[in-house]
Amino acid sequence: MYVGIDVHKQDAQVAVRNEAGDIVEEVRVKNANLDEFAQQYAGSEAVIEATSNYYHIYDTLSEYLDVTVAHPGKLKLIANADTKTDRVDAKELSRILRLGSVPESYVPTDEIRECRALVRGRRSVLQAESSWRNSLWRHRGIPCCRRT
Repeated sequence: MYVGIDVHKQDAQVAVRNEAGDIVEEVRVKNANLDEFAQQYAGSEAVIEATSNYYHIYDTLSEYLDVTVAHPGKLKLIANADTKTDRVDAKELSRILRLGSVPESYVPTDEIRECRALVRGRRSVLQAESSWRNSLWRHRGIPCCRRT
């Protein structure tokens, strides 16, 4: 089976195709329940689009499915569709998976994900500090020492 999953913040639209290319199931699933859905199609191939929240979903689905992460910028077939709906996107994902035409995106290891999270956290703290210093200067006229 070929499973196309259009992931959103709370839920996902799923389209499942058989070997002949026929749609055998279309369903909307809460992201929290995707593992239950994946168990039904254990051993099948699946494709999700790389989004801001795909790591957890990728990890969950990978326990049961052979998951490919599609590069969103290269999915021109979906982006340029005349009627762009979640159902159309999920069907198109399953179709290009079946055809072996998925433009793959890099999936970082757990170690790299952790390093990236640390860098994002540090950047956030530094931006907050800079904002605080600028606020002091603007509103109170208090010059702050620059970090060295």
